[in-house]
Amino acid sequence: MTQSDERDDILFFEEDSEPEHTREQDQASPWKILIVDDDEEVHVMTRLVLRDLVFENRPVRLFSANSGEQARVLLEQEADICLILLDVVMESDDAGLQLVHYIRRELNNNAVRVILRTGQAGHAPEQRVIQDYDINDYKEKTELTSQKLVTAVIASLRSYGFIQQVVELNQQLEQKVRLRTRELENANTRLQISLSELEEGERAGRRIQFKLLPKDNLQVSGFTFSHLLLPSDFMSGDFVDYFAIDQRYVGFYMADVSGHGVSSAFVTVYLKRFISAALEQYSRDESTIIIDPAALLDELNQTLIKEDMGKHVALFYAVLDSHKDLLRYTNAGIYPWPLLLQDNKLEVMECKGTPAGLFDFTQYQEKLCVLPEHFSLYVFSDGVLESIHGQSLDEQLLNLRALLDPLPGDLSELARRIGVREQGKLPDDLTLLSVSR
Repeated sequence: MTQSDERDDILFFEEDSEPEHTREQDQASPWKILIVDDDEEVHVMTRLVLRDLVFENRPVRLFSANSGEQARVLLEQEADICLILLDVVMESDDAGLQLVHYIRRELNNNAVRVILRTGQAGHAPEQRVIQDYDINDYKEKTELTSQKLVTAVIASLRSYGFIQQVVELNQQLEQKVRLRTRELENANTRLQISLSELEEGERAGRRIQFKLLPKDNLQVSGFTFSHLLLPSDFMSGDFVDYFAIDQRYVGFYMADVSGHGVSSAFVTVYLKRFISAALEQYSRDESTIIIDPAALLDELNQTLIKEDMGKHVALFYAVLDSHKDLLRYTNAGIYPWPLLLQDNKLEVMECKGTPAGLFDFTQYQEKLCVLPEHFSLYVFSDGVLESIHGQSLDEQLLNLRALLDPLPGDLSELARRIGVREQGKLPDDLTLLSVSR
């Protein structure tokens, strides 16, 4: 037998005997299940049991391999195998166990589910196999009735489906960080998946969140943006972003979600995608709220109330018009007020507004500011008040203004003037944002 003939025998599809599915099932991608066994009767019986199986409106497609070696070749050809029904003793007494080692350690495939089926339990005792090998179930062929096989397969497919959702989310988030110009699709459904994924650990969550932040000291349409975000916990309830809307407009915002830590950080991911969706709608001429701060805050407020996340968001959102040298902004509860230095004069940009997500009757107002050729704008989260000395709020605000005279060289210097260390423990999340020209 030639190598080509041998590969043709590795897998087969009994197309003529496959059941007819509904149009929806035909269009859905099938669950791919690999049967690895040197007993042809096992292949035949397994196909008879599973040929009509449909799970979550998706049919199954069965692949067959007669040895561990054939299974290796097939796994290289079919990367999205969901489940392997694996015999232990084939071309060698431990061929199945060697295949498990190959899948987990050499292919680095931890998603595929593996059910070990053995007719010779003495060769692979259950307790030792479970302890030493990364398998998901262990069955003796004598106890595996048709119903038990179907039950085990459905449980494995459900587990694989959840793992694939988490893996797909990771890939999309990483792509968003690298390219920064692509929008995350299906924002509402992806949010719930992201919440589940981030629960794997705060360390992974922090890495993802901080990769979503824009580059520091970034120039956009002649404006220079810088930020410094210091979380009080491992993850932050503060967030900041700035971006080109088109050749004329530049948008930026600072957000402070109620509370801090993991639960508040989840909402910042949602906010990032909300703004990204508005930007995408603008690029497709479907909506202009991305350049209308008040309208954007109104829609965000209603969306957060509808989602009922149990969180509200203080948000300063502004749009720079490079053609008219205008700054349009709306403040939904960010305090202290942003400070604007222009013509050697420091002005307080007072703009009252209720945090988004609290009241469905809230309506936001827009303010305008004509910008000179050179200016510096500073926006602070309320964590700054936890670090500035002063016996009263008014005294703290005066001290904050004094820290900008003379202007700091960068935001790290401003943080030192405030009295915080970038590696130190803070009572609340602290974020600084500067815009200058």
